[in-house]
Amino acid sequence: MVDEAKTLLANQFPVTDLGRAHYFLGIEIIQLPRQITLNQSAYIQKILERFNMTHAYTVSTPLSPGTRLEGTTTAQIQEGELDIEELEDSDADEKEYRSMIGSLMYLMLCSRPDIAFAVGALSRYNNAPKSSHMVAAKHLLRYVKKTSHISLRLGPFVTKDLYPVLYCDADWAGDVDTWKSTGGYVCVLTEDNPLREEPRRSAVSWSSKRQPTVALSSTEAEYIALTQATKEAIWVSRFIAELQTVPINPAAEDPTTEDTTKESTPQKPATKIFVDNQGAIALAHNPEFHARTKHIAIQEHYVREKVTTGEIDLEYLHTGDMITHCLTKNLSRDKVNRFRAEMGLH
Repeated sequence: MVDEAKTLLANQFPVTDLGRAHYFLGIEIIQLPRQITLNQSAYIQKILERFNMTHAYTVSTPLSPGTRLEGTTTAQIQEGELDIEELEDSDADEKEYRSMIGSLMYLMLCSRPDIAFAVGALSRYNNAPKSSHMVAAKHLLRYVKKTSHISLRLGPFVTKDLYPVLYCDADWAGDVDTWKSTGGYVCVLTEDNPLREEPRRSAVSWSSKRQPTVALSSTEAEYIALTQATKEAIWVSRFIAELQTVPINPAAEDPTTEDTTKESTPQKPATKIFVDNQGAIALAHNPEFHARTKHIAIQEHYVREKVTTGEIDLEYLHTGDMITHCLTKNLSRDKVNRFRAEMGLH
């Protein structure tokens, strides 16, 4: 497939084939049989040198346990609601802070989903960072220094029949400045391999974002996060089906279309999404508007449509096993290490 694409491009444009990629935009690419590894240790070393953190001590979590990030509003100052520690929290160098967060954001987007929550939380204060925010940002750099050897490993897979699985989570009202929730998901590729008790999981896409509206319950926060995970699930599953030349169920495109190829042609199975909130799963399956949920925006009920057409399958997963926790919350060292490994970071 790659060779065919190269030939088509060469017929239209001047192309120089440099062979397999080994290094691209700060990412070291290691290709082995049925496995690709992405590592950014050299890039990490550069940003540590840039911010004079080369000889800094290291830590085991992206944010210090118990860290509470918040900004200072004009109303708080006028009404005298600040305590002594908050009044002594001086302004930080805005230019340096933004540069630091931007450097970490590139690392997060390319190969490090484990720092997504910390980067997202810190980036909210780019316009007016305080010294406490700078301390938290340097704490994240210390964590990155300790884990610079960690790579995002895709595989090794035994078969070519890979399929996506998503994990979805939300931290209800976790932002103390706006009381908005943080939603996150991670999409991993896996396979059915009877020779391996624990399936191999490799993260291929992830997200950790503060939700645009205030959720009135944990169910609503999880349901809004589930909507974003569903859109990602549809895109990834259709892309993989196209690569594997597996036809999409016509009912997924148009629920009124009768599926006449169901028996003769293998169809793309529903993409599984794990959720740790029973209320969100019930809301996605319930066709009736409930008095306590009818205020939810219509666009959020997109997930209900995809459940009906059979494109996604929701399944409950115990909170303790939800690997997306590290994308929505500040966790302890043991949980960070566990969920990081389960996403394919080794």
